[in-house]
Amino acid sequence: MKFVDEATIDIAAGNGGAGCASFRREKFIPFGGPDGGDGGRGGSVYAVADRNLNTLIDYRYARRHEARNGEAGRGSDQFGAAAEDIMLKVPVGTIVRDLETDEIIAELLEPDVPVLLAKGGDGGFGNLHFKTSTNRAPRQKTPGWPGEVKKIKMELRVLADVGLLGQPNAGKSTLIAAVSNARPKIADYPFTTLYPNLGVVRVGPEKSFVIADIPGLIEGAAEGAGLGHQFLRHLQRTRVLLHVVDLAPFNPDVDPVAEAKAIVKELKKYDEALYEKPRWLVLNKLDMVPAEERAARVKDFVKRYKWKGPVFEISALTREGCEPLIRAIYDHVAAIQAPPVEDPDARFDEPTIDPPKAFQETRKTRAAKAKVIKAAKAESAGATPAKTPRGKKADKAEKAEKPPERDPRFDPLP
Repeated sequence: MKFVDEATIDIAAGNGGAGCASFRREKFIPFGGPDGGDGGRGGSVYAVADRNLNTLIDYRYARRHEARNGEAGRGSDQFGAAAEDIMLKVPVGTIVRDLETDEIIAELLEPDVPVLLAKGGDGGFGNLHFKTSTNRAPRQKTPGWPGEVKKIKMELRVLADVGLLGQPNAGKSTLIAAVSNARPKIADYPFTTLYPNLGVVRVGPEKSFVIADIPGLIEGAAEGAGLGHQFLRHLQRTRVLLHVVDLAPFNPDVDPVAEAKAIVKELKKYDEALYEKPRWLVLNKLDMVPAEERAARVKDFVKRYKWKGPVFEISALTREGCEPLIRAIYDHVAAIQAPPVEDPDARFDEPTIDPPKAFQETRKTRAAKAKVIKAAKAESAGATPAKTPRGKKADKAEKAEKPPERDPRFDPLP
């Protein structure tokens, strides 16, 4: 199957159905009133990611996708039927952007999650919609709203954790075949790889990562040399880049340091963010270098290349040095995927407040409470608070000293 990672198509959502102006006509009912229904909604265009697809070849030849229009309303209170929506299935990792405004409409990273690309038009209103207490025989109706029409560009970027970068015939396809179940085409001529290949590397039980191999880059790829640098987009979602260098080229006049610098230069021309990604140096084909010369050649390459990052010495053909490489890659990817554990700072901890203890009311507290309530009532009524009792003898003496009250009924007449 041909690998296609770009496609430009036209999409058109359906128009809404027109409303109907109709009146009820029935025997013995002279004033039936309006019964024109609303129009149906037009079909919308959605995009959904499918994990079973890996190319946009279906949209290379089918360039226009239109949804149907909604049905028009009818009499007898019949509303028009809504049109069916259409689903455009694309590979996971596809970016959909508007070709006219260059605005990203959607980025499909999760499978089976539909995303709206073009909304269908709403149906028009029938005269039943305009009926009121004062307008009992409306004759107006509205047409359906038009659906959205867009010209979009779909761009596929594969989802991988690790990307392989290097010159043609550097051993990238051999490396991905050695560490994963991918079986790319391997031959002894340049540009054997014509499209990206993905492989899943199993490090252990429930420990794996995805590695991507793209066609080789040469100097002048930004100007169209070789296969160009359009395949570099597939490395933009990776977490680490492996710069594979052929340490034993067939042509003795070829300088591996110059080729490595040319790759980095093309990477910087394409995208500054891609250039700033973590990049590891992988020196391949050490099986073709005599054992006594390996250390000196590696040291000379690193010194001339002025490299200060991680360096791995491997032979993809014999799998020598591949195990430490994939272990280090998995540790790096797992550390990025795992959320950082923040150390708690006691200075910013919220103070803990103890809950209030349950109040237990006693006989003494009830008496004090009743006394306070009684004093408050006496004060609000304007009366003086009651005096403290002084005993029965004091009360009798107070009554004896107090003169008896006179009854005015028994007073003599004037």
